[in-house]
Amino acid sequence: MLFLKNHGRFKALTSIVLAASVLSLSPPVVAQKAPDYPVQPISLVVAFSAGGAADIVARSITPKLSAQLNTSVVVENKPGANGNIAASYVAKAPADGYTLLMGFPGLASNPSLYKKMTYDPAKDLLPIKMLANAPVLLVVTSNLPVSTVADLIALAKSRDKQLNFGSGGQGASGHMAGELFKMLTGIQMQHVPYKGGGPALNDLMGGQIDLIFDSVPSSAPLVQGKKIKALAIAGGQRSEALPEVPTFAQSGWAEYYSDTWFGILAPKSVNADIRDRLLTALTALVADPTIALSFKNMGLIPNEGSSKDFESFLAKETAKWARVVEVAKISLD
Repeated sequence: MLFLKNHGRFKALTSIVLAASVLSLSPPVVAQKAPDYPVQPISLVVAFSAGGAADIVARSITPKLSAQLNTSVVVENKPGANGNIAASYVAKAPADGYTLLMGFPGLASNPSLYKKMTYDPAKDLLPIKMLANAPVLLVVTSNLPVSTVADLIALAKSRDKQLNFGSGGQGASGHMAGELFKMLTGIQMQHVPYKGGGPALNDLMGGQIDLIFDSVPSSAPLVQGKKIKALAIAGGQRSEALPEVPTFAQSGWAEYYSDTWFGILAPKSVNADIRDRLLTALTALVADPTIALSFKNMGLIPNEGSSKDFESFLAKETAKWARVVEVAKISLD
């Protein structure tokens, strides 16, 4: 009887030991983490044709960004619908970090300009890093009898015939900049849309239009060659390319600000580890002296802000342009 009891205890003890042995041989449970990133080429989608400002900036950064991420970053142009085709494509792409968007000002104005969109920039895209911006430059045809912003406003209010301003198209950044100027100053001007900024500049030089709101990189050489005149630049400081041109604030219009900007966005639900990896690489990119010099030569101001700063900027820009679109009664549908 005693033997049976001890035998039972022995069997129970043996079972416990065997179970512990099996457990000790099982692989340890570890916390799940995002897969290694990147392990394949990354597509940087540009919303405009090759040769435009966004395309030039994108191609200027891809060699350094490829080195930072240790993979190829390839520019893919998807122009059309004021940038909506490219933005919608990225918004609907897999959120794996391999499809990114070169951001553009239309992300803030398009939600107001279009009644129907296939994506929502605020809900479907994640701001990663603002790269740089180029404050708007107000330039006029050389034979217009003005030399300051005050002169232009006075002329617009005194003329029987309205001044006209050109832009790269309906809803383009130059168009929106002009409508903002009209709203703040109370003057009336006729908008003349072109198929791109180049044709608008050509007609400005020829005197077919009175003024445009352009970027420093494209207008500065023409101002320096005295083919057109620059009256003011948006932002808090003068341009190194055109140091004689005052800011709008120095011209009495501190509330006026419009710019062309460039930043990187991803599909909204991208993994946090991937987002942080991209942010680290892009932050190092902007701090790189070679990139800083490249931006400077293009008339761009490098941006050192965070992802949160970029997100806040987009929210404020979206609200600003919604008001401008409402006042100007613009619709692109």
